[in-house]
Amino acid sequence: MGRQDSSSSESLDGRSLDSAKSFDAVVFDMLKVTPEEFASQITLMDSPVFKAIQPEELASCGWNKKEKHSLSPNVVAFTRRFNQVSFWAVREILTAQTLKIRAEILGHFIKIAKLISRKDKATFEKLDFLTSKEENYNRMREYIRSLKMAPCIPYLGECYKHMQQLFF
Repeated sequence: MGRQDSSSSESLDGRSLDSAKSFDAVVFDMLKVTPEEFASQITLMDSPVFKAIQPEELASCGWNKKEKHSLSPNVVAFTRRFNQVSFWAVREILTAQTLKIRAEILGHFIKIAKLISRKDKATFEKLDFLTSKEENYNRMREYIRSLKMAPCIPYLGECYKHMQQLFF
């Protein structure tokens, strides 16, 4: 075994992790991308995944079943996409090198979320109330029952509360 430099660590393939970190910083500095551009790009990436969801995937509630990958592949893909973006946002904030940068990144995500109108934020708050985990999502189930089988898109993300805490 060779001597390891205490100021640098190595990955499994022998590359310096410090150089990988600096490479990531050069390639992508999220604070240099405007909130408008972020919102636009996330929407462009999410849209085709969402549009691929077929009505029968929702009607069958297949995403809740063991065979979810074959019964509701597009719902599973959209949920995965939602969670990836959520975890990415959390990672960006928590891995910032200094408290000042962390605050700047958090502020940037808040600016992205502020692109929504007051009306949309009010709708979001109503949906937040409706999708509360209290009593095993009882409010949402009661509301869906009251619709008498009207088409609706169910709650698909597993990190909804984390996103709310980040943005509102």
